[in-house]
Amino acid sequence: MWVVVFPVLLVLDIIVACIYAKHSFPDTDKRAFLEKMLASSIFVLSGVIAYWACGGDTYSKLIISALVCGIIGDALLSCDPFFSEKNKKKGIIVTTIVGAAFFLLGHALYIVAFIKEIKRLEAFRLPVFLAVLFLGIGVAVGATLILKLKPGKIGPPMLVYVLGLCSMGALSINLALFGYRGAPLLQFLLVIAPIMFMTSDATLGLKFSDNDRFSTAKMRYLTLLTYYPAQMIFSVTIVLRVLYGLS
Repeated sequence: MWVVVFPVLLVLDIIVACIYAKHSFPDTDKRAFLEKMLASSIFVLSGVIAYWACGGDTYSKLIISALVCGIIGDALLSCDPFFSEKNKKKGIIVTTIVGAAFFLLGHALYIVAFIKEIKRLEAFRLPVFLAVLFLGIGVAVGATLILKLKPGKIGPPMLVYVLGLCSMGALSINLALFGYRGAPLLQFLLVIAPIMFMTSDATLGLKFSDNDRFSTAKMRYLTLLTYYPAQMIFSVTIVLRVLYGLS
């Protein structure tokens, strides 16, 4: 059943994300907000179905909790059409900070899920983890310097977020390479998903650092068409662990 359900949900999520991208540029209105919530609900639904199909274990609960943090963060980052003109600027600042915190919490939950799996399978490889971690941080710092970005006040919290995101990616890739040997599809997905997530967040970081240069329709499509598949992929790992007999 899942072989059919996941591709259908993935395609549906991408379609809704494209509709949202079209209607949310340059500004998000209430209709676009609802479209985004629908797209985010699909990856949460995917996780819930996977949890139901597999009986549910600690890994499943952590992944679903991270997906829920994602949909909350999505809502907070796009609720500006509900603010009055008088309170919009202040409201956007507050919801952006809180929304980013929920995304960071989501990454933390992914990290805990991957650490538990790595520990259970005795798959931790420090050199690989550090190599991927510092590669991610290096790309972020290098892009900041090459593009002459000026994060300003958001610089310190952005750095914390980058550390969390890169740590999640490094653990996911470590788990894929050394914990799930013999499960090529699961390995591929756990490598590609964090890369897509990093790409999505990188485009958001560019927008927040220099809105004039990077707030474009193409950039918005890139942000969404890497983010939603990444979340969907993490949800499907719940089922693949069971299918490969690795749970």
